[in-house]
Amino acid sequence: MTNLSTNNENTNSFYFNSGLNELRESTDLKVVGYCQKIKRRWKPALAVFLLTVGGTFAATNLLQEKYQAEGKILFKQNDNLFDMEEDVGEIKTLLNKQTPLVTQQEIITSAPVLQQTIETLELKNEAGTLTPQDLRDKLEINSIDGSDVIKITYKGTDPIQASQIVNTLMDVYIQEQIKSNQAQTVNADSFVTVQIPQIEGKLKEYESILQEFRTKHSIVDLQEEKKVLVTELGTLNRQIATVGSELRGAQAQTAILQKQLGLNFPQAIAVKQLGNSPIIQSVLAQIGNTEIQLIEERQRFKDSHPSIASLIEQKANLRRQLEQQIAQSVGAGVKVSDGLLQDNRFKENTLEKFINLKIEELSLQQQLSSTYEYQQAYLKRAQQLPKLEQREREISQQVETARKTYENLLNTQQDLQILQNQTTANAEIIEPAIVPEEGSTGSMALMLLGILLGLLLSNLTVAILEMQDRSIPSIAELKKKLPYKVLGIVPTNDLSESKGVIVQQEPDSYPSEIYRMIQANLKFMTSGIPKVILVTSSVPGEGKSTIAANLAAAVSQLGRQVLLVDGDLRKASQHKLWGASNHVGIKDVITNRLSFRQALVQPMPKLHLLTSGVIPPNPLALLDSHEMSEMIAKARQEYDTVIIDAPPLPVTADVLTLSKLVDGIIFVSRPGVVEHESAQLARDTIESTGQKVLGMVINGVNGKEFDRYSYSAKYGKDYFTSTQMPKKPKSSAITA
Repeated sequence: MTNLSTNNENTNSFYFNSGLNELRESTDLKVVGYCQKIKRRWKPALAVFLLTVGGTFAATNLLQEKYQAEGKILFKQNDNLFDMEEDVGEIKTLLNKQTPLVTQQEIITSAPVLQQTIETLELKNEAGTLTPQDLRDKLEINSIDGSDVIKITYKGTDPIQASQIVNTLMDVYIQEQIKSNQAQTVNADSFVTVQIPQIEGKLKEYESILQEFRTKHSIVDLQEEKKVLVTELGTLNRQIATVGSELRGAQAQTAILQKQLGLNFPQAIAVKQLGNSPIIQSVLAQIGNTEIQLIEERQRFKDSHPSIASLIEQKANLRRQLEQQIAQSVGAGVKVSDGLLQDNRFKENTLEKFINLKIEELSLQQQLSSTYEYQQAYLKRAQQLPKLEQREREISQQVETARKTYENLLNTQQDLQILQNQTTANAEIIEPAIVPEEGSTGSMALMLLGILLGLLLSNLTVAILEMQDRSIPSIAELKKKLPYKVLGIVPTNDLSESKGVIVQQEPDSYPSEIYRMIQANLKFMTSGIPKVILVTSSVPGEGKSTIAANLAAAVSQLGRQVLLVDGDLRKASQHKLWGASNHVGIKDVITNRLSFRQALVQPMPKLHLLTSGVIPPNPLALLDSHEMSEMIAKARQEYDTVIIDAPPLPVTADVLTLSKLVDGIIFVSRPGVVEHESAQLARDTIESTGQKVLGMVINGVNGKEFDRYSYSAKYGKDYFTSTQMPKKPKSSAITA
């Protein structure tokens, strides 16, 4: 159990740490991405920042020095400020409201108060007339947090006038408050005087309704009645259970006795009454005497003797007489034994026991029925109680509300009689404004605002430029967009076509080693270099032709027979890289003007080049021809590796045609040149062909980014610089 708990804790800790690491990596990537954007756009961002800050600095010279005067007013609880609610007649103070100080701020800056301040001080502006709105624009009124204090601030060029305006404004507001409070007291007294009789009438009405309700429903105390009902219902339930048990026992006994007697209850009563009849008792006695005589005579005579026959006939007559009585009282066909008819006053027979039990059973049934009736009555009352309680509570609340309102109005009326002659306000000046000694132009605040605005605008400039630039700027973003295996990364300084093929010209240099690493990565990642390789890119200008030429040179230096085919018939460049003639090429071989061997040039040992030749009017027809397929098939047999320099993928349909002839594609991409849409289109095109992508060469990477992604960059350059052999002279192309 302990091990399981420990494992769970370790698992939870692992997931927590994993999530934390992912969050940290995501944050790092966002920060790095942001820094990269700033680095790419630092010049326009800096220009916008300097322009904004410079404009702000120039604006500070135009600012005029202003003086600020402050005064404070304290608001306090005052009984002569009321908020009347005619529905219930309650009176509340203003400070019980949610935002009382905001309301007072609006009153202080109201037009009447400002106009009176202007008239008192005879304030004027440059135009000659100062309006309340002009004065309001220069005032700042704020409430101090955690207190009932309002601070009034005025900024102006005259320090004495600034303090006078604040003090006069506070005095005018206090006087307006006194007038308002006096008017409110008079209005409140009139309102209360009208409300008292109305609320008193409502109180009597609600009390009468409550009394009628309690009388109608026989209510004394519903809570006590509820307790009694619960107790009584429990008692009745126990009685029902007890009586029911006794009733079932009596019913079982009467059923057994009834089965033994063969009589129902009415028949048993009839038999009992018949047994009490003197006639029946006489007949039974005669039958008994006859039977005794018959026994005695049979001891003396045979059954054929006249005396015995006479006794038998007499007994039969008595028996018939008895049966007739039974049929008349009990019913025809009912069998009743003589023992049940005999009067036995000293011993209870079965018939009497049956009758007594049946009477007890009927009594229990009656008792159970009565108990059920009481139970139903109590249950009905119990069901009514919630509604009665709710209704009583509603009426009681109305009564209580009316009573409290009535009492409040009476108390308020007494208070108003005292307040009518008072002349106080709910506010007082706790800090008058003094003449400010120093002024401020606000230049520092404006400069700070300018700096913040400059930072904002510079970042906005970076964002806008990045949004407009749809190119993929970095290796990281390129790898996300094109998730192919990276065969190699080529720095920027090796892109120029004017240098030609650097592997041919400087075979022992560090750039040449980069291409040998590409062919090594290609060999190990694909379990050997494929026979026919197509080199393409997303858009023109990514350096695919240079990559194809140097890769061909690197493979040939390993002693392999290599054929480099310039399949870009629309914009051929291999002849420029190798300094070869382009008068003959693929077109001449396909149209049978020259043999395959005659069209080749050999710029390096083990390397043959087939240029494009004169560009035909319809290059796609040549590439899609049967002769082109035969030429590539022949090259497969004669060369270890065939490299085809193809046009960019989305530009023409040539690549789709050439892809059918090759074993795999090497994709060349260059950050800052290829755009997101072009890269996605190229990726979709490759996936639609179903052709295998052998890997991707990232070309044209700037020095710092190349150093970050290439582990050998830091030491490789120094190593190859110190051990580099003298440059070989550029060899002229020779015809194969």
